[in-house]
This record gives sequence, C-alpha cells and structure tokens, in this order.
Amino acid sequence: MTDAAGGDCAAILANISAFLDGELDATSCTAIEAHCANCPRCAPIVDGLRQTIGLCRDAAATPLPESVRARARSAVRRLLDEWPPD
Repeated sequence: MTDAAGGDCAAILANISAFLDGELDATSCTAIEAHCANCPRCAPIVDGLRQTIGLCRDAAATPLPESVRARARSAVRRLLDEWPPD
C-alpha cells in the first residue's frame, strides 16, 4: 500500500508501535509525521492508536475496586485449577 505522495503505508504501519513508544530516531519520527500529514489512510490509524494508548495509560492510573480485584483473582484461580483443559 502506497499513498499518493509516494510514502509506503505498510512501512509506516510496521514501525508505528516503535514510533508511538518513542523508540525511533528523530529522522524516522519526522518521516512518519510527514507521511501521516499527507496520508488520509495512515493519519486516522496513528491518531486512533495514540488516543487508545492515552486511554490505557489513564485507566492504569485508576486503582480497581477491591471487589473487582477479588473477582479477577477468583477467576484466575478457577482457570488454574482447571488447567490443563480436557
């Protein structure tokens, strides 16, 4: 998949995780940002992933109520007790 400006969408999307995690060098980041500024397919994907990551980080900062934690522990114990499945 290639956009009208000649950028390779597949290459952009293959590196999107490293880009969003801040693991790419400045030149690569600039290339991805320039591509997304001109690509109507990649821009919403990158923006959506960026928003999703932000929501996940916000959710991780909020502690779970004890009742939810207890249900989760119970469910994990049940799964472990039933392992391996038949």
